[in-house]
Amino acid sequence: MALRQLQDMRHDDETLYDLAKGMPRDWEPPEYPQGLSFQISEEDLAKAAAEDGEPGDTMRFSAMGEVTSIFKGIDNCRIELKLTQFAGEDGQFFDLDDGGPAAWLGAPSICLCGPELEKLGLEADCERGDMLHLIGTARLDSSSSTEHGGDMHTLQIVEMTCEDESEESRDG
Repeated sequence: MALRQLQDMRHDDETLYDLAKGMPRDWEPPEYPQGLSFQISEEDLAKAAAEDGEPGDTMRFSAMGEVTSIFKGIDNCRIELKLTQFAGEDGQFFDLDDGGPAAWLGAPSICLCGPELEKLGLEADCERGDMLHLIGTARLDSSSSTEHGGDMHTLQIVEMTCEDESEESRDG
């Protein structure tokens, strides 16, 4: 199975225009969809060999995500994924920590909406429980260290491709 080319996940000009409508002049819309941002623990970032990163640094990654929610509307659709496994540039997958000091956050998750699904050539016809394999580049947007949340890092997916890894797609 050949992977598709990585897609730049940045908002296009039309989306940026739509986001900025009705907002104050000095407001800057986000460059990337907020649904493609997720948090991982310091320990998981270390397993991905990126613990020394600074905000703005990028890294190659792979992740496995389980479809947890599907929404289909007349004009839009959305697929939500719980990220279960992650790999840094070495390609070695490990289970993501959904407990630890920031257990209140739960497992990392992302949301693919209509424009992202279109870029990735996916449709919202998947089923809950399907597994998707994500490959791409993520930017370290921020790091935080708190007494209650531990050391957490926010990663923003900036480019990505995706393959359906559900049993049905492998059998067909």
